Amino acid sequence: MSENALAQSDIETIVRVFRNTLSDIPQDRVGDWLAQWTSDARLMPPGMDDVVGHDALKDWMLNWPKIKRFDVIDTEVEGDGDLAVLIAHFVRVLEAPDGGETEQHGRQMLKFRRQLDGGWLIAAAIFNSDQT
Repeated sequence: MSENALAQSDIETIVRVFRNTLSDIPQDRVGDWLAQWTSDARLMPPGMDDVVGHDALKDWMLNWPKIKRFDVIDTEVEGDGDLAVLIAHFVRVLEAPDGGETEQHGRQMLKFRRQLDGGWLIAAAIFNSDQT
């Protein structure tokens, strides 16, 4: 194991930041969601141009379809020093036009960067459906 391998507390913090971002979306907590991203963060949504920086991330989030919740299936974190990667599988539950729910299974990879205060923020993320 590397001398710079992540401590268990770092892994727990990274998973918590990830879960917080997913819980902020259905609650329309845009400010809280943005606070968990670096100011130069890059989001790479499927079939779209990259979304870079807080202003663009905010605009992108405000135009997303209404999401009722995210259910995290699993997470895996590894890193070294000031960088870490989280891989996750999730179910995104959308509000259907008839008032019901529609489930979309997906996967996501996020790059986290340790901040000067020791905390972790998302520096980049990509996601897509894992349904065939």
